[in-house]
This record gives sequence, structure tokens and C-alpha cells, in this order.
Amino acid sequence: MFEGRGGTEAGMRAVQASPAATHLRVVRALLRREMTTRYGRSAGGYFWAVAEPVGMVCMLALVFSAVTHVPPLGGSFIAFFGVGYIGFTFYRATAETMSSSLTSNWPLLRFPNVNPYDAIIARLILQALTNIAVALVVIVGAFALTQEPVRLDHLQIVAAFGAATLLGSGVGMCNAVLFMISPLWQRVFPILNRPLFLISGVFFLVEDMPTDVQTALAFNPLVHVIGALRHAIYPVYHVRHDILLFPALVGLGLVLVGLLLMRRNRARLTAP
Repeated sequence: MFEGRGGTEAGMRAVQASPAATHLRVVRALLRREMTTRYGRSAGGYFWAVAEPVGMVCMLALVFSAVTHVPPLGGSFIAFFGVGYIGFTFYRATAETMSSSLTSNWPLLRFPNVNPYDAIIARLILQALTNIAVALVVIVGAFALTQEPVRLDHLQIVAAFGAATLLGSGVGMCNAVLFMISPLWQRVFPILNRPLFLISGVFFLVEDMPTDVQTALAFNPLVHVIGALRHAIYPVYHVRHDILLFPALVGLGLVLVGLLLMRRNRARLTAP
């Protein structure tokens, strides 16, 4: 009788579990699955996630230092490109990771307690933590090695990273649904997205461009992210394009569009 009563009480607690608690358990399980899938069970897998952007920054520094001996800002190519590359990476890595969150977890979406939001949130959390680790290694390491004079506006740095993450989340949420319902868009989007790396200010200062070019580039939200990030680190940088509200609002709008797409296509996303 005791066992029967215990079983009944356990069943009642399971029934009384709130939807929020259920989703939290699902997100934790998906987060562990993502960590194992992407990085394996050893520290070596996570090492490559950090080593890749470090290698890219060093390569850019070597290439451009061979062309010109003075970076556009400061005295170190590694520091200059490190800041720009990390600002762009917060957007790119978040968008790319979240774009494949539903296609990678599609078999799990058919379980009753798993929904598309859980898969997206799990990937967002893991990628945000990875981005923070990469930023600490690249930026702190670059300025420590080069002894570049800096002044750190921590609040603006956090705001810039937050705006880039929100922008990447919006793009990723929209693509997560569109990639499921349109294989053609899954091939076209990377082609359309690739030029952003060249026109977001990673390699140059927007303020050095002609006025007409500056006006056109200002419509790129990432220009404001990278400009604000450099302004928060370099004490001598007089930035003109650092309105973080712009990328934040664009990202928020895309998040709302992504949520609407998921709601309208819920049946197609979870269909066997």
C-alpha cells in the first residue's frame, strides 16, 4: 500500500509540474546534447571553437601588415582586427548556430514535451557562452600581448555584444523556420550574408570613407556594433556610427518575425 501511495504521489507531482519547469528540463537536456555533439566530451573540442577566431585574427594581421605598416586605428593590427572580428562573430556565430537549430533537432521535435523554442533557446545559451569565452581570449590576449593603450567602457562593451547577439538571434530564428520549409533559401542565404564581413568595418574605419559611402554603410546594423565596440576600447577613436539602438531594434523585429513564423508553421516543423 505504501508503494502504491508513493507511486500515486509521484504521479501527482509529475502532473502538477508547471509547463515552465518542463521546458526548463527540456532545455537543459538539449543543452547537454548540444555540448556533446558540438564539442565532444573532452576539452579539446571546445579548444577549437576558441582557436579558430584566434587564428583568423592572426592571419588578417599578417596579411594587412604586409600591405601597410600602420593599422587604421592604434598601433597593432592584431588588436584592431581582433575587436572588429569579435564584434562581427557575435552576430555571425549566433545567426549560423540558431539557423540550424531546428533542422539538427528535427527528430526530437516530434516528442510531446519538446517544442521548437526549446531547441532554439538551448543553442542560443551555448553559443552566447562560447562567444563570451572567445571574446575574452581574443580581446584580452591581443591587448595584453601588444600593450596597446586602452580604456574599457564595460557597459558599452556589454551593450555592443548584446545588440550583436540580439541581431544574430533574430536572423537565426527566422532562418531556423525558413531553412525547414525552403531548402532553396538554406543555400541562398549564406551567399547573401557573406558580403557583410567585408562591409561591416572589420577591416577599415567607416569614418575614413567618403561621406556618401558612410551614409550607405550606416544602414548596416553591424557597422554600429563594431563602431561602438571600438569606441568602448580605444580612447582616441572618434566614432560617428555607434547607435546600438538600431541593431537592437532590427534584431528584436526579426525575433518577433521568427516567433510568428514558428507559430504559423508549427505543424510543418513537427510533422514526421
